[in-house]
Amino acid sequence: MELHVWKGDFGLPSFDPKCLTVITYCRMCGHDIAIRKTVDGWFTRKLPVLMLTQTEEYVETPQNIINYLNSHDFKLDEHLTEEQSAQITAYTSLITEDLYIPMLYNWWMEERDYEDPIGTAYGSNYKFPLNFIKPMQMRRYVQCLIRSRYSLDDNLSTSQIEDKMYANSNRVIQILATKLKNQPYLMGNIPTTLDAYAFSHLALIRSMPLKSCKLKDQLRKFPMLESYVIRLHKTFYPKLFKMYTPADSDDMLTIAKLHKIASASAVVLLFAVFVMYRKGSRPLLINDAPLGGITN
Repeated sequence: MELHVWKGDFGLPSFDPKCLTVITYCRMCGHDIAIRKTVDGWFTRKLPVLMLTQTEEYVETPQNIINYLNSHDFKLDEHLTEEQSAQITAYTSLITEDLYIPMLYNWWMEERDYEDPIGTAYGSNYKFPLNFIKPMQMRRYVQCLIRSRYSLDDNLSTSQIEDKMYANSNRVIQILATKLKNQPYLMGNIPTTLDAYAFSHLALIRSMPLKSCKLKDQLRKFPMLESYVIRLHKTFYPKLFKMYTPADSDDMLTIAKLHKIASASAVVLLFAVFVMYRKGSRPLLINDAPLGGITN
């Protein structure tokens, strides 16, 4: 088996909550699974994808992948009663609907964060010029997703839809905080599938170096829940947790901005070369430079 996921950043093995959910589920099970950081391919937008190497079949969506892993001794919930299993289904539904969509909105539709860090982090998966094109395509996808989610609320303005989404996310975070109380995990003393879902969404909320902190502020209102996220981060991803600091996030943003400036400069240079050729003049090429060109 091989799990295809989006690459990691911000102190986590993947910056996609769906991919992070499956990775965390495997970690909590105590099993290692081959992971491939995928940035291109026909199934890229469908990540995570579990490829079954022997049969060349594949499994999509976190819940389907978890169900498949559960049937192959990757078990977290076998100690639960039917009632507790039903509770997990209800809680995960809240997370994947009423928390996930506000996260997408916070990342992709908030103007202050779309370009940096979200656009740059997402675009860094691709080479020029796709590093500019792919974030714009993803933003349009999120717009369509939100529009379809709130299609029945035709009378709501954009600001009203935003208020409704953030009210939903605040409600989910409050419900999870109430469920956790003083327990080590959401269902008691042992991690379950619910912890994989909850941690993967809340950890990204906490770790993302966003300028718009609406979701992060909602999480900070519940110190016990935030401490739970930090503890799980240290427990299941200790090396990544130690490597990631706020200073690292600032450095990452600076490097991303320099990369963007360099890419934009390359576009201007190519356009200038094209114009000079059109005018019939021969531009100065790299190999004409006194130092004999640039070497890596």
